[in-house]
Amino acid sequence: MKITVKLFGPHKEKLKKDSIFLSLSDNSNISDLILNLNQFEPGFKENIKSYAIAVNLIYQDKDFKLHDGDEVAIIPPVSGG
Repeated sequence: MKITVKLFGPHKEKLKKDSIFLSLSDNSNISDLILNLNQFEPGFKENIKSYAIAVNLIYQDKDFKLHDGDEVAIIPPVSGG
């Protein structure tokens, strides 16, 4: 299946792109997607545990099953005052 990953903040800056297009096996979940990014995208291995993950604009947990055509956003923590 084909997945689009949208990057923001530090990941976007470090990887010098705002989107990644991946082919994953059927029945992949968000954890599988993160493993793939850690393995094949140098510079991705930031502390992903503090990031929020949204699939098609809805926040999801690491066990969420992905589907062909999904758009996954990796959203960094926000701070400020």
